Amino acid sequence: MTKVDIIRENLQLLRNVADWKFALGLHIRFANPTLLYQTYPQPWIDHYNENGLVFTDPAVRWAIENTGVCDWADFSGEDTNNVLGQAAEYGLKYGKVISIGQQSRTFGFFTHSSREIKVDEIETARVILEELHDITQDVELLSDKDLAELRALNDTLR
Repeated sequence: MTKVDIIRENLQLLRNVADWKFALGLHIRFANPTLLYQTYPQPWIDHYNENGLVFTDPAVRWAIENTGVCDWADFSGEDTNNVLGQAAEYGLKYGKVISIGQQSRTFGFFTHSSREIKVDEIETARVILEELHDITQDVELLSDKDLAELRALNDTLR
């Protein structure tokens, strides 16, 4: 099984954990993920990018500064730009963030439209995210062609 196959399989496993949406940024360097995988609604992705919400997103700030798991509800007093309130308007109401890695960080943002995310769901997501982080450790050494193939996996998630 190739690296691409393993990543594809893990992304599908993650997609099937719950009826949720997610965004994964693998190996964040200079505030940009080397690999990005999202199942968020496209209108939210567009709104988020067009308004530069990454710069005021309390979940992103937490993930940069910490490792572990945190509930979006814990950011209510820190969300000065109402990023999470805006996300809720797009059906992204209940969320958790996972941040892992030391040399390079990998973030996972998981959200559900109608209920809290269960402990076993986020634990499964954490295990899969760690495997994705580990298998892509050498991503910066890949050729442009191989990197493009990994990035194209995002298109299979929608």
